This record gives sequence, structure tokens and C-alpha cells, in this order.
Amino acid sequence: MNKKMKKRNIWLELCVIAISMAALFLLLYFVLAVSFQNGTASAGVTMRLAEQIARRIFERPTADQISTTALMIRYGAHLGLFFVVGFVTTFVSMVVFRGYFRILGVIGAGFLCYVLAYYTEYYKQFVEGRHFQQSDAALNWYGSVFGILCMVGSYFLNRLLVKLA
Repeated sequence: MNKKMKKRNIWLELCVIAISMAALFLLLYFVLAVSFQNGTASAGVTMRLAEQIARRIFERPTADQISTTALMIRYGAHLGLFFVVGFVTTFVSMVVFRGYFRILGVIGAGFLCYVLAYYTEYYKQFVEGRHFQQSDAALNWYGSVFGILCMVGSYFLNRLLVKLA
């Protein structure tokens, strides 16, 4: 490979790393903004969504059915949002770290996800109308772990497919 192509590849690599890092920071900002939202506003959004979904499922939903739907939405939001956090964090770590250092990147992504999963729940006790729930911190962590495992699995599946091709 000539010198000019090598230089172009380095710039492309740096651009991919910069874009990946920017997307990760934007995602982390979104997670923190949603987590530190006022309790009344957060519950209001969840309940309005739960009422709409419950009306589509049941003809005349009861208050119990609406609150159960709201609980499932809340659990799904914790798992889904942190799945994306785990997946993106692991992707960025795998882009930044190469070769045998890639495992350190995955471990670092797992550590970052664990701290974020617990911190977002811990800090909620200082936000008006919110409170700390260990079960939500666990849901955050489980979502992150599943995202990490999916990213690592897709990496190995890609490597396998490249070798077979």
C-alpha cells in the first residue's frame, strides 16, 4: 500500500472514531436528561402512553390495567435504553481498541455501563418526585449486558463470515 493510501485510511479511521465518540456522548446525554427529569413530568408521560396502549388492548381499561401497562412500559424503557447504551458503548470501545486490547475495551465498556446503570438510579433520589429503586438499576444493568453480548456476538459472527467467504 502506498503512503497516500495509508494516510487516507488513517484519516478515515480517525473520522469513524470521532463520529462514534460523538454519537456515544449524545446518547449518554440523552440517558442522563431522561433520568434526571422531574418525577411529575416523567410519570405523566408514562401514564399518557400507558392509557393509549391500554385502550388499544382493552375495550374499557381499568386503573389496574393501565398501571400494569405503565409498569411494563417503564421496565421496557429501562431495558431498551440501556441495551442501546451497552451496544453503542461496546461498538465504540471495539473501534478504539484493536487486536488483543479489544477485550480491555469490552471490559471498560461493561464497567462504564455498570456505573451509568447504577448512577442514573442513585442520582434520582436527589431529583424532585423521583426515588432510587434497586430493581431499576438491575434492569439497566441487564439491558446493558445484553447490548454488550449482542455487539460482541455480532463481532465474532462477522469474523466467522469473513473467514468463510
